[in-house]
Amino acid sequence: MVYQKPKGTRDLYGRELARIEKINVLARDFFRRNGYEEIRTPTFEFAELFIRSIGANTDIVEKEMYAFEYDAKKYVLKPEGTASVLRAVLENQLPLPGRFLYIANMFRKEKPQKGRYREFQQIGVEILGEGNPFGDADLIAQADIFFRELGADRYFIEINSIGCLKCRSAYKETLVSWLQPQTARVCDDCRRRLERNFLRIFDCKVEACQKIYRDAPKITDNLCVECADHYRSVKSYLDIMNVAYRENKKLVRGLDYYTRTVFEFKHPDLGAQDTFLAGGRYDRLMAELGGENVPAIGWAMGVERLLLTLPETKPEPASGRTFFVVPMGKDLIPDVIRLRSQIQDSGHICLIGDPEDSLRRQLKKADRNRAEYVIIHGSDEQAQGYYTVRDMKKSEQKKISPLEFDKFLKEIQ
Repeated sequence: MVYQKPKGTRDLYGRELARIEKINVLARDFFRRNGYEEIRTPTFEFAELFIRSIGANTDIVEKEMYAFEYDAKKYVLKPEGTASVLRAVLENQLPLPGRFLYIANMFRKEKPQKGRYREFQQIGVEILGEGNPFGDADLIAQADIFFRELGADRYFIEINSIGCLKCRSAYKETLVSWLQPQTARVCDDCRRRLERNFLRIFDCKVEACQKIYRDAPKITDNLCVECADHYRSVKSYLDIMNVAYRENKKLVRGLDYYTRTVFEFKHPDLGAQDTFLAGGRYDRLMAELGGENVPAIGWAMGVERLLLTLPETKPEPASGRTFFVVPMGKDLIPDVIRLRSQIQDSGHICLIGDPEDSLRRQLKKADRNRAEYVIIHGSDEQAQGYYTVRDMKKSEQKKISPLEFDKFLKEIQ
C-alpha cells in the first residue's frame, strides 16, 4: 500500500461506527434531559489558549499538542474541550449559569495503546456558574446514571479533593520537606514535576516512585477549612444519592486549572490505564481566561475507551417538557431523585435545585433555566402525599397525587 493512515489514528466504519453514533445519540438525549445545551467549537485554536489554561508545564503542552503556524500565528489541533468551551462562552457572551455538552474529536501525540489514539472522540459536559457541593455530587451522579442507562457494569468511581491555591501552597512545603531525603531516588520526570507541577508526581507509573509516594503526606489530609467542608459535603450528597465511590488520596488531575473535587470512572477491563472518564472542579479558569470569577465543574470521557467496557445498546432519544424540582431540605433528596427519574423516564427534561437554597432562590434558578413546570417538594407535600406543580407559562399551580402524576406526564407530551 502506498497510502496508509497516520500512526495512532483509525478508520471508522460498519458496526463500530454505528455503536459510536448510538452512544452520541444517547448522550445528546440524556444530557438534554438534564438541561445541557450542545456546543461545537473549532477543531483548531490559537496555541496560547491551551498554554494558558492547561499549563505550560503539563505533559499535554510540552509533549502532546499538534502545533502548526500559519500567517505568523501559532495554532494547535484541539487537545481537550474545556478551554474551548470557556473561550466560546466568553467570546460569544453566552448567558450564565449554563450547562454545555460537547461531542468532538481531540488530538494528542500520545503513545497508541488499548483504546487510546492520537485522534480520539470525547464526550464532555461543563457546568458554569454553580459552585456548591451539591452540584459536584449531582454531576457525578448524572454520569453514573448515564452509564447504567448505557448498560455499563463493573466500573467504579474514585474521588478526591486537591484543595485550592491556599491549600496547595502550604501542602507543597510539607511534601517537599518530606521528600527531601528521597529526592535522588525518584525518576527524572518526578524531579521535574516537583518543581513545575508537583501534584503530578502521584500520576507517575514508575514502581519505585509509587512505593515512595505510598507513605507521602496527601493533599486530602492538608485541606483548609473551607475545602475540607466542601469535600465532606460532596461525599455526604453522594451517600444520600446512593452513588458508590472510593476515596483515592493520590488521585490528581494532569491539568493546572483543577481545584477541589476531582474524580475518575474506571473499569477493570482497561488494564493499567483503566480510566475512561475524568473530571473535576475548575473555579479559577474563567477568570484566568479574561472573564469574571465564575465557579465551574465538568468531565470528559473517551468514547473509544468506553466502547471497550460496553455491550451493544440501541436506545432511542426522546423529547419533552422542562421541569425544575425544588427540594425544601436535604432530607428530601431521595424523594426528589426518584421524582427526577420518573420525569426523565417519561422523556422530559428535569433539573434539581440546591436543597440548601431558599425557595425564592430556587425559583429564580428555575426561571433562568427556562423551566416550564416547577415542582415544589417540602415536608408538607411529603407528609400529605402530593406534589405542588406550578405551570410557569400559565402562572397556575395545583396539587397532584403520585398516582395521578404519570397521567399528567403523558398528557403534557
